[in-house]
Amino acid sequence: MKIITGVDILDEEIKKKLRTENIYKIFNNFIIPLITEEEREFLEELEQFLLKEIEPKMNLSEEVYELFPILGKKHYIQRLNPYGDSERYSMRYEMLLAMATSIIDPELDLARVVTGVIFANPLFQFGTGNRISEILNEIITGKKIGCICITERKRGSDAVNMEMKVEDKGDHAIFTGEKLYTTNGPVADYFIVYGVSDVSDPRGTMYQAIAERGYEGLQTNRLGIQSVPRVQIGQCLFNSVKIPRDNILGDRGQGYKNLFSGLVAERCSIIGSSLGIAWLTAVTGLIYTNLRIQFGRPLYDFQGISLPQAQNFTELMAATELGLKSAFEYNKTIERKHFDQQKFIKYNAAFSSGTKYLASHLAHKISYETQQLCGGIAFTDNLRIDKALEVAKVQEIIGGARNIQLYLVSRAIKDMISLL
Repeated sequence: MKIITGVDILDEEIKKKLRTENIYKIFNNFIIPLITEEEREFLEELEQFLLKEIEPKMNLSEEVYELFPILGKKHYIQRLNPYGDSERYSMRYEMLLAMATSIIDPELDLARVVTGVIFANPLFQFGTGNRISEILNEIITGKKIGCICITERKRGSDAVNMEMKVEDKGDHAIFTGEKLYTTNGPVADYFIVYGVSDVSDPRGTMYQAIAERGYEGLQTNRLGIQSVPRVQIGQCLFNSVKIPRDNILGDRGQGYKNLFSGLVAERCSIIGSSLGIAWLTAVTGLIYTNLRIQFGRPLYDFQGISLPQAQNFTELMAATELGLKSAFEYNKTIERKHFDQQKFIKYNAAFSSGTKYLASHLAHKISYETQQLCGGIAFTDNLRIDKALEVAKVQEIIGGARNIQLYLVSRAIKDMISLL
């Protein structure tokens, strides 16, 4: 997909101040009071790694996937599930990883979250055996790419009633059907796919399995998603694809439970990515409007610039604290087993939906408003604002569009009436 680049017209002094290391400095000043000392150390080490190892190799005219093995050196493909000898794994660490990576490259983080969390988390939670361990190692080191196949042509928000057909043959299962909007799909090596053996009973007959690139009958094509040209999003066709028993994560009926148990982790990761986009554009706008001079004065000091930015930062600080709280609540769901677990999971699902709505909507809003405050240059590739805005549009709809997230919250609120 063609990527448009153009001439550099940004003032040299402003360009120096807009370096990523300066954006991180301001971002850290806001976020460090919200995190622990161990999390601060992790964040600062991560930022230095991204500045030294990722940023020099970024090419906005090329896809993001060549950067995966670099992230994999330090297991920065994901930080949700323990892997290797580091103890710095939890949803809060994953959220910090998403924020810092989105600041340096929002498209990279979009693709990273899909392979590292949305694909890999089910393997951590439900996978067993040597083959699963081999796949996880390839994914976490960035050598291979994962994707997830849920949405279908006629099944978007109605994903449960999927038409992907599964025939259980004992030592293997055969998947037949089509999946759409598979982020990383056209270049993926591994595919988590869901299907049902009885379309009239999807909850009781849903399977969750891993298909591998090279399986006979598996074909992928790219969709024309204009907002993220460096990330491939596509169509996956399963024409009687034979998947061995060792690659089935969720057998008949268990696939449905596995699917829904992973949604909170997905939303929390998207929260982190969205917050990173919002911080990138908010801080970029703050720096630019304080250094851009018109009528002999910084833009920030007049033309109605400062108050909208103050509002953006106020809302962003609140959303960031709520995002970190949602990560904490997710960790409690995983760690605590001594109380009404089902009730707590239901609460956390609504909490994460509301926070995902807020963070992704705010990322879009702040990016758009900052573009307006900075003027024409914010529409060029001289600043990262326009790119951030485009990725924010995608983040707002993946993992469930904002109306779906609000619908889930509305149901949880209505449940409170039963307390009367």
